[in-house]
Amino acid sequence: MVRLDPTTGIKLVVQAHRADRPGGSTIDLDMEFAEEGGEGPTPYEVLLHAAMVGDSTRFTRQDGVEETWRIMQPLLDAPPPAHRYAPGSWGPEAADKLVAGHGKWHGPWVTA
Repeated sequence: MVRLDPTTGIKLVVQAHRADRPGGSTIDLDMEFAEEGGEGPTPYEVLLHAAMVGDSTRFTRQDGVEETWRIMQPLLDAPPPAHRYAPGSWGPEAADKLVAGHGKWHGPWVTA
Protein backbone atom coordinates (compact mmCIF):
# COMPACT_ATOMS: atom_id res chain seq x y z
CA MET A 1 0.00 0.00 0.00
CA VAL A 2 1.29 3.43 -0.85
CA ARG A 3 0.24 6.23 1.49
CA LEU A 4 0.05 9.74 0.03
CA ASP A 5 -1.78 11.76 2.65
CA PRO A 6 -1.26 13.17 5.24
CA THR A 7 2.32 11.93 4.94
CA THR A 8 3.85 9.83 2.19
CA GLY A 9 5.05 6.36 2.90
CA ILE A 10 4.68 2.71 2.07
CA LYS A 11 3.34 -0.29 3.94
CA LEU A 12 3.90 -3.90 3.00
CA VAL A 13 2.24 -6.79 4.84
CA VAL A 14 3.69 -10.22 4.11
CA GLN A 15 3.13 -13.73 5.36
CA ALA A 16 6.43 -15.43 6.07
CA HIS A 17 7.48 -18.89 7.21
CA ARG A 18 10.32 -19.12 9.69
CA ALA A 19 12.62 -22.11 9.86
CA ASP A 20 12.31 -22.31 13.67
CA ARG A 21 8.46 -22.19 13.83
CA PRO A 22 5.60 -24.02 12.13
CA GLY A 23 3.11 -22.05 10.09
CA GLY A 24 3.24 -18.51 8.82
CA SER A 25 3.58 -15.20 10.60
CA THR A 26 2.43 -11.76 9.53
CA ILE A 27 5.19 -9.21 9.12
CA ASP A 28 4.34 -5.50 8.74
CA LEU A 29 6.88 -3.36 6.93
CA ASP A 30 5.77 0.25 7.40
CA MET A 31 7.82 3.30 6.48
CA GLU A 32 7.12 7.02 6.42
CA PHE A 33 9.45 8.76 4.00
CA ALA A 34 9.84 11.78 6.31
CA GLU A 35 11.28 9.53 9.03
CA GLU A 36 13.70 7.83 6.62
CA GLY A 37 15.65 10.73 5.22
CA GLY A 38 13.03 13.32 4.57
CA GLU A 39 10.02 13.97 2.48
CA GLY A 40 10.83 14.74 -1.15
CA PRO A 41 9.40 17.67 -3.05
CA THR A 42 5.77 17.47 -4.12
CA PRO A 43 5.05 16.82 -7.80
CA TYR A 44 3.98 20.45 -8.22
CA GLU A 45 7.24 21.64 -6.69
CA VAL A 46 9.18 19.44 -9.10
CA LEU A 47 7.32 20.84 -12.12
CA LEU A 48 7.56 24.43 -10.93
CA HIS A 49 11.30 24.06 -10.38
CA ALA A 50 11.75 22.49 -13.82
CA ALA A 51 9.87 25.40 -15.42
CA MET A 52 11.93 27.96 -13.50
CA VAL A 53 15.29 26.47 -14.54
CA GLY A 54 14.21 25.74 -18.13
CA ASP A 55 14.26 21.92 -17.83
CA SER A 56 11.85 20.81 -20.56
CA THR A 57 12.30 17.06 -19.97
CA ARG A 58 9.32 16.98 -17.58
CA PHE A 59 6.97 18.54 -20.13
CA THR A 60 5.38 17.18 -23.29
CA ARG A 61 6.40 18.80 -26.56
CA GLN A 62 3.76 20.48 -28.72
CA ASP A 63 3.96 17.79 -31.41
CA GLY A 64 3.32 15.13 -28.74
CA VAL A 65 0.25 17.00 -27.49
CA GLU A 66 -1.09 17.37 -31.04
CA GLU A 67 -0.53 13.67 -31.79
CA THR A 68 -2.40 12.72 -28.61
CA TRP A 69 -5.36 14.89 -29.66
CA ARG A 70 -5.26 13.37 -33.17
CA ILE A 71 -5.65 9.91 -31.65
CA MET A 72 -8.13 10.79 -28.90
CA GLN A 73 -10.46 13.26 -30.62
CA PRO A 74 -12.28 10.61 -32.71
CA LEU A 75 -12.98 8.68 -29.50
CA LEU A 76 -14.35 11.81 -27.84
CA ASP A 77 -16.49 12.68 -30.87
CA ALA A 78 -17.96 9.16 -31.21
CA PRO A 79 -17.21 7.10 -28.12
CA PRO A 80 -17.39 3.33 -28.55
CA PRO A 81 -20.13 1.49 -26.66
CA ALA A 82 -19.53 0.46 -23.08
CA HIS A 83 -19.76 -3.30 -22.50
CA ARG A 84 -21.25 -4.50 -19.24
CA TYR A 85 -19.63 -7.33 -17.33
CA ALA A 86 -20.07 -9.03 -13.99
CA PRO A 87 -18.33 -7.46 -11.00
CA GLY A 88 -15.27 -9.49 -10.03
CA SER A 89 -14.90 -10.93 -13.52
CA TRP A 90 -12.02 -10.25 -15.91
CA GLY A 91 -14.11 -8.02 -18.15
CA PRO A 92 -16.54 -8.36 -21.02
CA GLU A 93 -16.26 -11.03 -23.69
CA ALA A 94 -15.90 -8.24 -26.27
CA ALA A 95 -12.46 -7.54 -24.80
CA ASP A 96 -11.21 -10.75 -26.44
CA LYS A 97 -11.40 -8.90 -29.77
CA LEU A 98 -8.59 -6.62 -28.56
CA VAL A 99 -6.12 -9.51 -28.69
CA ALA A 100 -7.65 -11.35 -31.66
CA GLY A 101 -4.88 -12.55 -33.94
CA HIS A 102 -2.29 -12.23 -31.16
CA GLY A 103 -3.03 -15.32 -29.11
CA LYS A 104 -5.53 -15.09 -26.27
CA TRP A 105 -5.98 -13.53 -22.87
CA HIS A 106 -4.61 -15.69 -20.06
CA GLY A 107 -6.28 -15.54 -16.68
CA PRO A 108 -4.22 -15.00 -13.53
CA TRP A 109 -2.31 -17.89 -12.08
CA VAL A 110 -2.61 -16.49 -8.55
CA THR A 111 -6.05 -16.66 -6.96
CA ALA A 112 -7.52 -14.46 -4.25
